[in-house]
Amino acid sequence: MFHFTTGIPELDKENEELFLAGMILEKIGNKAGLTTHEFYKELVAQGVDLELSENVMLAAIAIETMLGVDMEDEYHTEH
Repeated sequence: MFHFTTGIPELDKENEELFLAGMILEKIGNKAGLTTHEFYKELVAQGVDLELSENVMLAAIAIETMLGVDMEDEYHTEH
């Protein structure tokens, strides 16, 4: 996984969660209609601890929301 640090602990933590969410989304695939259950199943398979899993799930929702907006404008983005 890509490691990017800024030296600002809060931002570094958020970036780590976003990169992990992106990695999991890429592993699952770019198909439409991904369910929460499918994502959570992959979180468990990756060994993500419970404390981190909620924030990673929220990061994935943020990524998918941004991708959904892109698709409305007929511009398709891959993870």
